[in-house]
Amino acid sequence: MKKRLNQRQLQLIAQNIQRKRRRSHIQDLLVTFGIFIAVVASLFLIFFQVETVKDFSMLPNLQAGDRLIIGKYDEIERFDIIAFQVPGRKQQSIRRVIGLPGEELRYHEDILYVGTREIPERFLSEELIKAKDNAYQLTADFTTNDIRGVKNQRIPADYYLVLSDNRSFGIDSRDYGLVPKKDIFGVVVGIFLPIPRMMQL
Repeated sequence: MKKRLNQRQLQLIAQNIQRKRRRSHIQDLLVTFGIFIAVVASLFLIFFQVETVKDFSMLPNLQAGDRLIIGKYDEIERFDIIAFQVPGRKQQSIRRVIGLPGEELRYHEDILYVGTREIPERFLSEELIKAKDNAYQLTADFTTNDIRGVKNQRIPADYYLVLSDNRSFGIDSRDYGLVPKKDIFGVVVGIFLPIPRMMQL
């Protein structure tokens, strides 16, 4: 004849079952959370990468040490900031796209012309005002003919002309020529770190 369990023993068994269920539930949550993080991280690595600004060539908009999120498959448009392999050099760089494939452009007295159209550079508005007030030129005059790799005055297909925002000191297409599309890692979509500078560009 089986011995009947008393009330206290039944309560202990019930508590033990509840503890096991809670433990199992927490384990399931942790496993689910781990899978979620792994999927998000994998998707991030497929579509994005992180690059660090290494110099002062993109002042005032980017500072040395800024960590940037790069969209690998974003379409490249004028004034996008891109990360790329510098032509003919074993280094990477971050610069702003000024000229697109098929375009003929020139700078004259700090004004960008694409064909005959005047294109305002609003991201440099304060610097342009300062240059005008102090009687100096922010961007030295040049045309696409002065850029290495340009043929028949126009930027070839799948090539881009890039400039630094810090025009007087940055090294860019005026020095090393056009950037081929195949050497572009992606478009900067925002500042990741430091947190106080986190923003969309």
